[in-house]
Amino acid sequence: MNQVNYIKQTVMFSQRFPSEKIAIIAADGRKLSARWWQGANAFEHSVVFIPAFAAPQAYLHCFAGYLAQQGWGVMTFDYRGIGASKDDQLDSFVTLDDWVNLDIPAAILEVKRRTRTRFLGAITHSVGGQLLGQSPACQSIDGALFISSQRVIPKLFEGISRLRIHYAYMVFPILIRIFGYLPISKFTLPQPCPSKALLQCMRWGRSGIFTDINGTNVEDRFADYKSPLIMLTISDDYDYASVAAVEALASLYVGATVRHEVINPLDYGLERIGHFGFFHRRAPQKLWFQVEGWLKQLVSEHSLI
Repeated sequence: MNQVNYIKQTVMFSQRFPSEKIAIIAADGRKLSARWWQGANAFEHSVVFIPAFAAPQAYLHCFAGYLAQQGWGVMTFDYRGIGASKDDQLDSFVTLDDWVNLDIPAAILEVKRRTRTRFLGAITHSVGGQLLGQSPACQSIDGALFISSQRVIPKLFEGISRLRIHYAYMVFPILIRIFGYLPISKFTLPQPCPSKALLQCMRWGRSGIFTDINGTNVEDRFADYKSPLIMLTISDDYDYASVAAVEALASLYVGATVRHEVINPLDYGLERIGHFGFFHRRAPQKLWFQVEGWLKQLVSEHSLI
């Protein structure tokens, strides 16, 4: 099932545990759409989700609600230019630097303001793991769990998966030049995304180097994250987050204690999980229970520091 269908099916499930739709204000005054779950133990341990690229936060709400039921405080949000944080007058100026330096810090600060929690964790998905390591706010995170977070460098993928990436890197910039934006279709992305942010993300993949919007190498920032990190690879997510791609991102987190875990769909009675299936409302509770167990291990490791 694709990302659009995940989003449609998550809203009803997430209502099983009460949540609050809120607005968080970034340092530059930009208002971002977010949702907060006040789990029973939010003051002990809370997490903020750092989402995938061009993916409105609703797809995270099922797993967020599950964690809240287990007592976690949980924050999800939309980057500026995505989902309910879109602004037609401002989005043409949005870059990944804004997500890194303004949006992620604003979300993390809001969780700290609400809870003063003893443990503040981050759960990233896909590009979220690339962004967190560049953000100054990563130093506020006590432990992180990355789900299919990777580098999207073509040589890290094989076969058709590599060709799909080459196709995107070649065709998407052409479409943006023609239309001024990337049209939504089954051949592009399922959700609109700020063009400058998209072009910057593709430069990261083509060059193999993380740079800011001015072209300055920022890879040394990843060393600032010094807390425990668990990297999850989904064994059948070969199109978006191959084992090699996940390991390539992990290698940048030189200041962290990194542990790798592999999720095999067959171990959970599934034929496949893919890139978004982990967050689906029909994901086996056994799978979410396992991942929450890894989050608890991060809490325990932090308590020993």
